[in-house]
Amino acid sequence: MTQAATELPDFPWHRGCPMAAPKEYAEIRSSEPIKKVRLATGRVAWVVTRHEHVKALLTDPRASSDRAHEGFPYYIDVPQQFRTEGSFIGWDPPKHTLHRRMAALSGDFTKQRVRHMRPRMQEIVDECIDRMLETGPPVDLVHMLALRVPMTIVCEILGIPAADQDYLHSCTDILFGGRSTAEERSAAIVRVGKYLEELVARKEEHPEEDLVSRMIARYRTQGNYDRREMCNVTRLLLNGGHETSAAMIALSVMSLLENPEQLAAYRSDPELAPKAIEELLRYLSPGDLATSRVALADIEIGDVVIREGEGMILLGMSANRDPDVFDRPDELDLSRGDRTHLAFGHGVHHCIGAEIARVELDVVLSTLFRRIPDLRLAKPWQELSYKDGNVMYGVYEMPVTW
Repeated sequence: MTQAATELPDFPWHRGCPMAAPKEYAEIRSSEPIKKVRLATGRVAWVVTRHEHVKALLTDPRASSDRAHEGFPYYIDVPQQFRTEGSFIGWDPPKHTLHRRMAALSGDFTKQRVRHMRPRMQEIVDECIDRMLETGPPVDLVHMLALRVPMTIVCEILGIPAADQDYLHSCTDILFGGRSTAEERSAAIVRVGKYLEELVARKEEHPEEDLVSRMIARYRTQGNYDRREMCNVTRLLLNGGHETSAAMIALSVMSLLENPEQLAAYRSDPELAPKAIEELLRYLSPGDLATSRVALADIEIGDVVIREGEGMILLGMSANRDPDVFDRPDELDLSRGDRTHLAFGHGVHHCIGAEIARVELDVVLSTLFRRIPDLRLAKPWQELSYKDGNVMYGVYEMPVTW
């Protein structure tokens, strides 16, 4: 590729509708599916748009997750700590394998454990809807339900006090926000780091029945305990455990309200729920911009060669709207139930909390539309404000009424 950086298209591209992919995705996917772009940070990187290519690179050991690598394609300015203290999401095997296993061995993320968690999830959802009904319409579904449910669940898993949840979310919202400055992100990561260091220190001295305490004990048994790394793992699980789920809950409610025939099918057939969850994950893909890689060696893929040291952004929403894989990909069809989507990634970095996210979404949607059957948006979706350009796409506020 000899094209000058100044001639390259600017990235990221933006959703004209929260339930639709940027129009550039289909254009690029059909004409130049692996394409160089200029990032907002001034870097040049490849964007990868087809399902087959995204999936292949997610399992290619030459496509590294190392956030500290000088070629890693950041499209927003991030603080140095974000590059060097990303925990296992930003590491490659074998280091990644070791630390991910430490979290997975707790059993908190298995299907069986998640099934046992469902009654508690149901209590949390009902409590949130009780408050919505007591407050009366209109209410902001994001802050009263979509954010509150996954934040409460992940904090209970980690052993984080309920009183600290709002503070932590305000910090992570700045850290991943497309509107935040580098200085704001740096200050936010310092605040979160200080909080988590104090939390982990308390768990070291006074372990409880929570995931952080169990991981500390496991690391100590292995003889390789490091408090800083424990803080980084905890931050990763905290961020991953609520940002994506909050976005999915709010956007799923919006999508169903905007597709009344699909909502009617969902309400009338409880057996449709598992397929509906998979289709909503495919259709909405809030983590579209969250998966980047850097080449550790030349990679020939499609009709291009990605050179050693070059960055790649693997566009999950584009892959999940690929017509070569999904029939009528831009339509919401809850009966589809296709689990070949890449909303949770693929390969060694497949989302560790995928089962929790699925069950959370199922409990929220089934309970919400049962308890508030005449729910509707209090404002048209066109008048709402979205997290466009964020690492995790979503809606800031979503007033609803009934």
